[in-house]
Amino acid sequence: MKVLLKKSIKSKYFEKAIVILGLMAIGLIIIWGRAFYGSIRAYQKGEIFLEEKQYVRAVTFFDRSIHWYTPFNPYVQKSAERLWEIGEQAEKQGDIQLALIAFRTIRSGFYGASHFRTPGMVWIRKSERKVNALLGVEEKERKVSGDSASLREKLLRDQKGTSPKILWTIVLEIGFLGWIGSVIGFIMLYLRHEKEGETRVSLKILWITLTVVFFIFWIIGMMKA
Repeated sequence: MKVLLKKSIKSKYFEKAIVILGLMAIGLIIIWGRAFYGSIRAYQKGEIFLEEKQYVRAVTFFDRSIHWYTPFNPYVQKSAERLWEIGEQAEKQGDIQLALIAFRTIRSGFYGASHFRTPGMVWIRKSERKVNALLGVEEKERKVSGDSASLREKLLRDQKGTSPKILWTIVLEIGFLGWIGSVIGFIMLYLRHEKEGETRVSLKILWITLTVVFFIFWIIGMMKA
């Protein structure tokens, strides 16, 4: 009898664990899909503006596409390639300001998409080399007119902003960690053997609310960082 009872308890735990893991997997797939969709839409808009030769607006949307970073997302790579093309073309045409904007956007885009690791380190290093070359004294004297000293000063100030925006990065990290913690808290509550009552329902509502709130913080931080 005891053996059967133990097996029954183990079976219930196993079933609950399967359900919880399944729900978590579905949640992660939904998050991945939302980010992937956002990246596609931003990339498509960037392509439209690029065809219309509205380069600054194109850069803006390619940057958004990178910020919607997800593993195995080809549009992040395509957006970085488009930004690189814009930068190289601007450099050849002597438009140093646009070239710097494009190369720096690649770098800041991948920094903004970072969590526990920073993706696109190869692109970041390539972009930094380009930016440093364009900001070199000889490069500036050769390609920037003598009456644009204010522009050079602005670009040098901008060069200092190599990391993502601190405030939104903090929001992003708090949102991500808070979402994970809330999901774990809800799972622990679900596994507890307590009778259904007002306290339990209230706790469920609390953990669900926290999960949603932190998830929103995570998405907003990812978009703004």
